[in-house]
Amino acid sequence: MSPWYWLAILVVLVLVEIFTVALTTIWFAGGAFAALLTSCFTDNIVLECVLFAVVSLALLFFLRPSVVRRFNKRRAKTNVEAEAGKTVNVIEAVDNAAGTGRVTVRGMEWAARSNRDEVTFSVGDKATVIRVEGVKLIIDKEE
Repeated sequence: MSPWYWLAILVVLVLVEIFTVALTTIWFAGGAFAALLTSCFTDNIVLECVLFAVVSLALLFFLRPSVVRRFNKRRAKTNVEAEAGKTVNVIEAVDNAAGTGRVTVRGMEWAARSNRDEVTFSVGDKATVIRVEGVKLIIDKEE
């Protein structure tokens, strides 16, 4: 395959990455670059395509996770993510069997469910947010 085809593929993949910033297509651009270099020295389309696939997938699976961690280090938690670990006040008894429960955290009212079905909370109890599921806080006994 002509090196020009691989160059065109490389440019398109880089442009897609620039516009999406998803850190996905850039790894395939690396594979296209490897195939481009190979096509300059050989005319074996099978070798070029295999090299494109192997290099792209290797970069995607081995390099992307560490790069994503490095880029997301400074990312601020959203309001929902920030609730985990916070202490809440129970304002309506939390009982999974009855499907009831409301809590307040940082002045905001949330629906709440117990982390364990057998554990209930009374009005006035304090609890800790374990996680957020949709619009409900999953809580457990305060430690």
